[in-house]
Amino acid sequence: MPSKFSKRPVNQVFPLFNGKRTVPSVAGLKQLLEYHGVDLQKETLEQLWAYHQLLREHNKDQDLTRLNAFETIVERHYADCTLINAYVPEWPKRMIDVGSGAGFPGIPLKLVNPDIRLTLCEPRPNRIEFLNLVIQELGLKGIDVFGHKVTSRSLTFPVQGVISRAFELIELTLPRIQKALVPGGRAYFMKGPAVKDELATLHPEDYGFKLVSKHFYRIPRSTQDRALVILEKEQE
Repeated sequence: MPSKFSKRPVNQVFPLFNGKRTVPSVAGLKQLLEYHGVDLQKETLEQLWAYHQLLREHNKDQDLTRLNAFETIVERHYADCTLINAYVPEWPKRMIDVGSGAGFPGIPLKLVNPDIRLTLCEPRPNRIEFLNLVIQELGLKGIDVFGHKVTSRSLTFPVQGVISRAFELIELTLPRIQKALVPGGRAYFMKGPAVKDELATLHPEDYGFKLVSKHFYRIPRSTQDRALVILEKEQE
């Protein structure tokens, strides 16, 4: 599992290798991911690099992410979205990503776990266009885009898992997914450390859920604290 490393020195904004910043490339992506505790297979790494190139190419016109530096994107997007595998030994086979945005965490999650059947839920037209482009350009199978706002009425197909990253309060998401998630299905919420306050007042049983586990960790060799909260829909 991701371990806690010391914070970067105050005067070191980016990790340096041999005294130099990382050059954006497949090799640079591999180097930075390993620096943050993520080791990907060659094919997955190349797909993630292709995704990164599309993200950079279309970001200016479509406002896909506010992050600009290569090192920061790798740390706060790619490493963040793949480190959670350490806490989930086996993902549900049929999942949705609620509030996918530019594809986080859905695209990296799919690349690392290709057997997942995943639907990216995103209502904004420019993001829908970008997500469909990524799927087409990377030749991904078993993944599609639900281009509508997720509500209890709009989701009409059953799923075994739901994931959401820094989208909204958990108590707001649970009613949206309550009907689509099958009994025994799980909801994975990627959060920051402030989720502790959120959990203090959350009553998942009010929505037919129970808390399975909660994990608090730091992206290795960074100052980024993260949390993964896992809920399960109870049997009806």
